[in-house]
Order: sequence, then C-alpha cells, then structure tokens
Amino acid sequence: MTDYGHIDSLHLYYLEDSWVLDILAMPGTLTMTLDVVLLPEHPDCGAPLPGERYCYRRGELKFEGVTSLHWTEQGLPPAKDASGGRDYGGIDSLAFDQGVYSIAGDFGKIVMHAELIQMQLLPTEAR
Repeated sequence: MTDYGHIDSLHLYYLEDSWVLDILAMPGTLTMTLDVVLLPEHPDCGAPLPGERYCYRRGELKFEGVTSLHWTEQGLPPAKDASGGRDYGGIDSLAFDQGVYSIAGDFGKIVMHAELIQMQLLPTEAR
C-alpha cells in the first residue's frame, strides 16, 4: 500500500497530528471531520495559535464512490477535548492501493473501496 502523502489532494496535510472530531458513514460516502494540520507549504497555513505546535484548520476528509466499507476495532468512546467537544483521537495511518483505502487510529480501522478522496477546508470560524 502507498502512503497518503502521494495523493495529490492530501500532500499538503499532516494527518498523524490531526484530530478526528466526527465520522459519518452513509451509503456511498464516508466523511471524517478533522482539526487537520496544514503543512507550511499549504497556501492557507499561518502561524500556530498560542500553545499549539501546528497550524490547524477544520476540514472534512471525504471518501466518495464508496462501494464497500469494513470498520473494525471500534468501541472506544470519544474523549472530550479542551473545548468540551468530542475527540476520536488521531489518525495513525492512511494508505491506499488501487482504490482500496485503509485508515487507522483510535477510532478503529476502516478499509474501503472508494473512487475519490479529497480534503475540504471549512470556514475558519468553524474551528
């Protein structure tokens, strides 16, 4: 499998220090809401907020054209983050091979067949 850094739509993000805030699986799609780390090369990257190491932005990691999805090792309840919201931990890995994506973290492991993966940043006031 190939690491997510080789996916054009994801090469300007650092997922390993990003935070998963929500996961929504629906027929044909999987959406993960994140506080995602922007790499310095990202055009929207700015200075980190006080007390933070990275520039974070609220975003949605979307898998579209999902034809199969297998989610295992789930069961840990979400933690509460500093603002009182849900936090499903970080992303340990995201890899792909010929339309099969494998993503793992504190939320479990998800393996799916999907046609498209993309990151969409949300308005800055969303964070």
